[in-house]
Amino acid sequence: MRRAARMAPPSQVVITALDECREYWESSVWYVRPENRFVGENRATSLLTGAAALLSIARLSPSNVVTILPARCYVAQEWILRAALERALSILPGVREGVVTLGMVDIDEGIDEDYLAVTRARTGAGFTVLGFARRPTSWTARLLVRQGAMIASSIMIGYAGVFAAHISKHWPGLTQILARMSAAAAAAGAECEVPMDLQRGVPSPTVKSLRWNPPMFPQRAIPVMGSGWSGLRSQRAVGRVTTYSSIANSLLNQPLQDPNLVADQG
Repeated sequence: MRRAARMAPPSQVVITALDECREYWESSVWYVRPENRFVGENRATSLLTGAAALLSIARLSPSNVVTILPARCYVAQEWILRAALERALSILPGVREGVVTLGMVDIDEGIDEDYLAVTRARTGAGFTVLGFARRPTSWTARLLVRQGAMIASSIMIGYAGVFAAHISKHWPGLTQILARMSAAAAAAGAECEVPMDLQRGVPSPTVKSLRWNPPMFPQRAIPVMGSGWSGLRSQRAVGRVTTYSSIANSLLNQPLQDPNLVADQG
């Protein structure tokens, strides 16, 4: 929420959330207007709430720029991430795909991360994303990195119309339903509630098309170096970040040495 507040005024911050986890998020989104909250019943509706939110923004104007920030992530160097977001925003007008994603490159090996296979773009800045690898094994991940792959952050900056066109292409019936739901919520000044039965009977490939993964969803990537990124995609990844944070905090809380003693030690 702090990242979102730095990038846009409160009236332009939109959230997606799960009703079953309301006790954890509701108190922290008090400044987000109800009509800008897209709430699903459970995790099965997470793709639908994201689609509904994007369509609501595209309805106002397809040229609106959207920044997608996943809530489940960790970054050690916030200033590096902030600079990368600003760079992505600056190059967006020259990107023919209309969407830029951040690819993380760190010294330490990522744990249980997704990866983007990339190649140098023929025109413009950044890299063309060729493919997506979902949580490959450690040795496969190391091989991908040696070939230039980057960790997929799921952070995207793009035009609302590009996202809306993708939804309409792969799930045309859903576009009209979600657009009506978001419009009704906006008129009533209420949360847009997305029921799980909307995707009942829909083929799995159609549902997965809303994950915004390449090559089905074309995008450009820019590398982000040394941010200390973790997607927190597994218990192992969370444990690693927890250990790192504990060590960092203990070092920060240690008392400073006597400067005279330091001098005596050369």
